[in-house]
Amino acid sequence: MANTGKMTFDKVRTALKDLPLGDHKLIDIVAIVKKCDTFTDETLDSFVGAFYDKNSSTVKLEDLYVDLTYQRKLKLDNLLKNLKRNKGFSKEKAGHIDVARRPNGRLYVWDGFRRAIMALICDMENIAVSIYTHDPKINNTKARQYEAELFLARNSKNEVMGANEIFFARYAKGESEAIKMGDVLHRANINICGLKPGGKNMGGFAFVEKSLGYHEVIDNEKVVKTIKDDDFIDSALSIQSAWPTNGSVGSYLVCALANVRSIIRENDPETTEGELDRALAKYAENNSQKSLTESRVSNKPLESVTFAILKKVLKKNGQSKKLSGLSDDDIAMLEDEE
Repeated sequence: MANTGKMTFDKVRTALKDLPLGDHKLIDIVAIVKKCDTFTDETLDSFVGAFYDKNSSTVKLEDLYVDLTYQRKLKLDNLLKNLKRNKGFSKEKAGHIDVARRPNGRLYVWDGFRRAIMALICDMENIAVSIYTHDPKINNTKARQYEAELFLARNSKNEVMGANEIFFARYAKGESEAIKMGDVLHRANINICGLKPGGKNMGGFAFVEKSLGYHEVIDNEKVVKTIKDDDFIDSALSIQSAWPTNGSVGSYLVCALANVRSIIRENDPETTEGELDRALAKYAENNSQKSLTESRVSNKPLESVTFAILKKVLKKNGQSKKLSGLSDDDIAMLEDEE
């Protein structure tokens, strides 16, 4: 089981993260994984595969594809932990994977991608399967959207699945609110799950999605849009301009800066948005993004960072409390932390 062309753990992890959206054959992905220098021949030999009897419904692993337009990217750390914990592949724990046969004849794993990858790492040839066949009259886009819908229904309530990953699947499915969210992120040069290659990363996605009112609505909950799309976009670009070497933008900072734009338009017309952007750039010369977001009142992140921008960037001093919406007790708490 010799392996050539070894790569470091970090390089393999990056290669998996940077896989382009679209179709990939599973055996090609596993070829990347097996280049990891963590997977020595001895380690790979210790990962024991499973065998199925002739009455089992199985599929050849070498025939399978994955569509990364809606699937989550692989996390090498988790793969390795699972394989070591189980000393290989446990067919009892894995159950079967779910595969869709598209009109073009290809087989796509829509649920069980990671299990199939682990099976291949263990040199298995087949895996238990349940196959759904698409209507032969539909095109590839419709097939992908339906698979994304199935994936979302199966996985979105899983606590391991992050808000950004749920959004990614909703976007692939073609949900209107997710498409609108995707457009905002694209214009803001923010890269979520590979949708804007070259864009800036952003954590805290759930907070941003809800602030913009594009989150998944459950049980007819009321959607409250606290941040306007254009304010969010202008703020994200302003932050990227102020801190051009930073690889990411803070979610609280973007939303709070967008909130400040709205506040000054309504309550302080003498301060222009251009002045706000110039003041932020000046502040950034000697300060980090974190300096505006690290002190926050519990359950009031938007108001807290809004206060910090008004006070530290715009130098509003006495007006900062009134405009931010924080109480005297809130302000005292923040000042105690400084």
